[in-house]
Amino acid sequence: MLLNYLWFLLFSNTLIIIVLGDSDHLREMRFKFWLQPGTEECYHEVLDNGTSMYFMYEILNAHTNDNSIVAYFRNAHNGSIIAVSTTPQRGHLEIIANETTVIDICMTHAQADTYVKYMSVFFHVYHIEKILASIKEVEHFDNSSMNAHNALDSINHHIILTRESLMEMEMLNQKDLYLIQENLSWVNRWAVIHIILIITCSLFQTFFIRRLFQTSTKYTRK
Repeated sequence: MLLNYLWFLLFSNTLIIIVLGDSDHLREMRFKFWLQPGTEECYHEVLDNGTSMYFMYEILNAHTNDNSIVAYFRNAHNGSIIAVSTTPQRGHLEIIANETTVIDICMTHAQADTYVKYMSVFFHVYHIEKILASIKEVEHFDNSSMNAHNALDSINHHIILTRESLMEMEMLNQKDLYLIQENLSWVNRWAVIHIILIITCSLFQTFFIRRLFQTSTKYTRK
């Protein structure tokens, strides 16, 4: 079962590279940043009618299992909130635009949060119909390849979903890597402190013990 799943992921990635790699109707972005307490970070994205957007975030330095932020989509023209996510540690939002508009992707702290959060963010914007139209314009399928083309049309949606699942797995790996690096740094600091203490105590004990065995070489005449 696991082997079949791995082969499916490999096949899906290959299709993504071949079909969507050079498309003008698919954009992906991923980055990391520090979200300061009491601040709001927003990013703007222009969406055409029928365009889908999938947004995912991860708190890399979450202190507790229920730690969360407030992430939301906002209409840039009238300020109305379209979707909100407050799930612990990680979450996602998605939307399909029914008109050409500008969407604000915003993240802010919850009211009780007082510490800086290290955020990992991924989102992609795609228009399935325009992607398929671009394929039909560029490729000239003959009758023998029409079945493959129809099959490709039917799994495009599943490719996008698989891509999102892969990105979620990658963000989990980033979280684990961040925790490992933080723990390694903590262990190294304490190791250096203990080494310094051991060396200091050894030098002190050596000097103190030598003082105990020292005898005076001066004699007084009577």
